[in-house]
Amino acid sequence: MKTTKSIKWMAVCTSVLTAAAMFRASADEPAAAASKNQKSYTGTVVSVDPNEHVLGVKGWTMLNKSFNTGNNCFFAQIDKDNATASDLRVGEKVTVSYQDVHGVLIASRVEQEPMRFEGMVKSIDADKHTLTLHQRALDKELQMPAECKIMLRGGKAGTFADIKVGNHVTVTYETPGNTPTARQIAQTSIPYTGTLTAIDLNDKTVKAKAMFETKKFNLADNCAIVVNGRTDGKLEDLKPNDKLVFSYDEINGVNVVNRIAPADMPPNAVATSAPTTGY
Repeated sequence: MKTTKSIKWMAVCTSVLTAAAMFRASADEPAAAASKNQKSYTGTVVSVDPNEHVLGVKGWTMLNKSFNTGNNCFFAQIDKDNATASDLRVGEKVTVSYQDVHGVLIASRVEQEPMRFEGMVKSIDADKHTLTLHQRALDKELQMPAECKIMLRGGKAGTFADIKVGNHVTVTYETPGNTPTARQIAQTSIPYTGTLTAIDLNDKTVKAKAMFETKKFNLADNCAIVVNGRTDGKLEDLKPNDKLVFSYDEINGVNVVNRIAPADMPPNAVATSAPTTGY
């Protein structure tokens, strides 16, 4: 049988536990409320003022939103660690995590979202500093500023001279002033230099030999064949024993060639597709 003293002690313990539970619940309320009120907005940067801690973003519905960047706001850029508000550029795509506090939008995180376009280089215009890519039935023209980075296969840095008509590339770009502008061009194709040994016009395949190795290549749609400095050559223009450079991608053991050019072309020679001029 429980004594009066033990009953009182149990009542005290219950009261303490209840109070502790209520305290924890009340302490968790602000964090839960903050998490519940957290929102996100994706769009293009239209203005940024690091001094005033204000960021303007235009969404895909053409609605502009102005965010106040808090003192502990985190900035993430695809090309830089430990970014700041000063690293933001007009025209880049971002996702903003924020809270709406009585109509005041307070950002806690601003993360750049890469915009990429993958395709075949259709033309390069040195005078206009533009690059046109082709993907299926779509052509996309991009500006190529001097600060655009050129990345070769294997992560090596390259130059504009390494980008040729017919190459398969992936371009990371932004849209300052609504103009697609390349920030990085990644050359993905593998170069192979060899002597042409066989041509199959029906299957659209070719074989080439280098030293003791022979490779078979399947021609991609719109494969650029460089003949007499032009990229509109035909498969039948190639001849056995021609020494050629094949730019190709290896997909599950299948070599898909997207550019074939004479191996003796000067390093800085320009291959063009009429009527566009290029590098």
